[in-house]
Amino acid sequence: MKRFFILAVVFSTLAFTISRPTVSNFIFTTVNDVPDLPDTPYDYSDITFPDHLLNAQDDTIDLGYEGGGIDSLSFADITDNGATLGRVLFYDKKLSSLETMSCATCHNQAMSFAENKAVSDGLTAPTLRNSMHLNDIAWTNKEHFFWDMSESDLRTMIRLPLTDENEIGADMDDVAEKLGATSYYPQLFTEAFGDPVITEDRIAEALVQFISSMTTFNSRFDQEAANNFAGFTTQEQLGLDLFSTNCNNCHSQGGHSVFGDIFPADIPILEIFPFIFNNGLPEDPEDSGAGNWEPGFSNLFKIPTLRNIDLTAPYMHDGRFETLEEVVDHYSDEVEENEWTAGFFPPGGFDFTDSEKEAMVAFLKTLTDESFLTEPRWSDPFGLETDIENFSIENLIIRPNPTRDVAVIEYDNPTNELVTFHVFSADGKLVLNENTRSDRYTLDKGIFHPGTYFIEVLMDDKKSTAKLMVQ
Repeated sequence: MKRFFILAVVFSTLAFTISRPTVSNFIFTTVNDVPDLPDTPYDYSDITFPDHLLNAQDDTIDLGYEGGGIDSLSFADITDNGATLGRVLFYDKKLSSLETMSCATCHNQAMSFAENKAVSDGLTAPTLRNSMHLNDIAWTNKEHFFWDMSESDLRTMIRLPLTDENEIGADMDDVAEKLGATSYYPQLFTEAFGDPVITEDRIAEALVQFISSMTTFNSRFDQEAANNFAGFTTQEQLGLDLFSTNCNNCHSQGGHSVFGDIFPADIPILEIFPFIFNNGLPEDPEDSGAGNWEPGFSNLFKIPTLRNIDLTAPYMHDGRFETLEEVVDHYSDEVEENEWTAGFFPPGGFDFTDSEKEAMVAFLKTLTDESFLTEPRWSDPFGLETDIENFSIENLIIRPNPTRDVAVIEYDNPTNELVTFHVFSADGKLVLNENTRSDRYTLDKGIFHPGTYFIEVLMDDKKSTAKLMVQ
């Protein structure tokens, strides 16, 4: 028997009398509003590094993707109950101000917790940068977080998108109140922390434990590293050799570089070896990376792990490259010289041949752990009813939301179907009924008072509902 009763579809209908002709019945639907969790928590805490990672400095084999020292205590603070709570929080839209987004909105398990968009859709406008994949974040390149490397603490990294008004936009006091009113969070917090008290610190801690547990140690690379890569194809072996020769000064297993344990963990590698964070892209006047918070570090960006890299397109901080082939082409032929490239990148790039480029891509694909994409420990505990999901209107988004002047409703309508909009006030009064055949509609604040409204969008046999906040 499951710990929580699930698959509950709750219908709450506001019924109005015939004496109020401007009011229409309105149905609020919540799909799988209670998480489906196992009676015994999944095992999050028992994580063991493969031997080839811990022994990367032995030089008994040429790993090609080796690193400077592994922090074997990276997973020490994970508990099964803490990560279970983090899993529920990660997928729960109750954390967002409008209950329209969760962490998983921009970090999809099927894409190694990245997103297949150049930049994400924020609550009011597109975000500045590409959503970075979350796999192996607890132990790879762990001294800097975000593309601009502006944070050094994982808990701070998690808090910022939670409270950013263009991302999840949570008011943490409101979130604590909402979570405390559910049937399941008090119990989950008690199991994780010993009592049902819900705080911002505990929310961040649980999310850290869940995300830190995400590891990809079941790739072909890991399997073959244990056998000196005897099973690699000739092409994959060539790619490994090329990578080892040209790329692993920056892209390593646990640290950034070949410096190993020469420097203590608290020495800021960014300040000592800034050039390794240079990607050879043209200077972007809109985004100077670490230069946004420290002018001396302009055009430097975080080095992400390449584990599961084949699953996380598009690439780079701005999502400019759609394929691995384009990334390899860049480093081979399109590197632009800047203050950091001299003596680090060959002029223009590494000048790989076509066959070497193909070998490099083949090697990068061996870093893929397919099992990570369907592992139940990291899956959505709320789930979706497929038949309901198939009838929703695709890519429906309202922005800015909250709105002060106008709000634009956008959605997919490639065949110019008739679209009907019903806007209801919080008390169920129909305040707007409009039609269009366009793929967008602009709502003018003029007829709205400040408050919460519900927008019902109808198109053929599809229907979606969204909230709009008017300030």
